[in-house]
Formats: sequence, C-alpha cells, structure tokens
Amino acid sequence: MLKLVIFDMDGVILDSERVANLAWFQVSEKYDLGLDIEKLKEIKGGTAVRTLEVLSKQVGKTLAEKIMEEKKEIQMSIIKKENGIKLKEGVVELLKYIKEKGLKCIVATSTTKERAEKQLKETGVYGYFDNLVYGDEIKNGKPDPEIFLKACEKIGVSPIEAVVIEDSVLGATAANRAGIKCFVVEDTMKFSVEENRLATRKYTSLLEVVGNL
Repeated sequence: MLKLVIFDMDGVILDSERVANLAWFQVSEKYDLGLDIEKLKEIKGGTAVRTLEVLSKQVGKTLAEKIMEEKKEIQMSIIKKENGIKLKEGVVELLKYIKEKGLKCIVATSTTKERAEKQLKETGVYGYFDNLVYGDEIKNGKPDPEIFLKACEKIGVSPIEAVVIEDSVLGATAANRAGIKCFVVEDTMKFSVEENRLATRKYTSLLEVVGNL
C-alpha cells in the first residue's frame, strides 16, 4: 500500500535543470570541456561532491572547482534575468492530490539545505511537504540509495510503501537500488531504451501522475 511520495527537486518540482544546462554549456565552451546532453547525465541529479569528482578526472581538482563556481554564478545570473525559478507544470495540482489522498510527501534533493529551502519557499510549495532530505545531510549521493532510504526513515515507512518521482538517470538508479518504485518524468535528460528499464512508469508531465497514485 502506497504511503509516501518522494520528490526529487531540480527538474521535477523546479524548472531549474534547463537553466543549469545553459550554465554548463557556457562553461563547457569556455574551458573546452566538450559537454553535451549525454555527458551531462554523468553528473545531473548527483551532489556537488560527485560533480567535482567527475570534473576533476578530466581537468584536475583546482580547475574543476573554478569551473563549478563559474557555472554557479552563470546559473544565478540566468535565474535573476528570468525573475526567479519557476515551478514545473502540474506541481501544485499533484501536491494537492497527494494531500487529498492522505499520503505523505517528502523532498529528497542533492541540493544543500540553504538553497533548497530558499527556492521551495520562494515558489510557494515548501509547506506542502511533510519533511525534506538535503544533499548536505547524506554521505553518499545518487546513484547511491542513501537519500531515498533516509526519506523513508524520516517518515517511518518501508521502501515498498513509497514511490520516487525522478527526472535523472542517477536518481532513477538510486530509487531502484533502494527497492522503491520510480515514476520518471523526463525533463532535459532523455532516457535511453536501456535506461527506461529503471522506470516503473514514465510520464510526460506531473499532471499525468495526478490520479495514478
């Protein structure tokens, strides 16, 4: 019996992955990193620590840290120009439906507590969630299952009583490793035929999830 819905944040709740991609492509061009959508799959959905590890293998830790800082600044600049982060289609409708069903919901994000709380409050959805798990309170980021298992632990349910809503391959992999069903709502990263096996179900929008929990 389903008791808990676990939301990833970036690319699921917030329209932030599109902005992040723009920033990544700008720094990629500047530093000749050769990033494309497929290569971004290696880091999208993971923690900053994982991103640093991946980049460091290519350019060294010192330059990787500089690149990540520049990417962050570019991303913030884009967000400012667009008058803040926007919600993805269907977020509020799905959250209201979850409450009507009497289910619990929690955010499990690789993002830091400070940034996550700020953006969820600014977009007006923070109060819908029963709890949150942040990237800076876990040891192992996605695709490790720790973040989703911690989400279940905070609410007091077993993995088989939960479902994860994800947009990234790393996140879907983490959900599978945790033994939790995974609904994939693709954002900027499109899953390959092989990667589609990670999804219990796939939807094109959160609006499609309404009525299907």
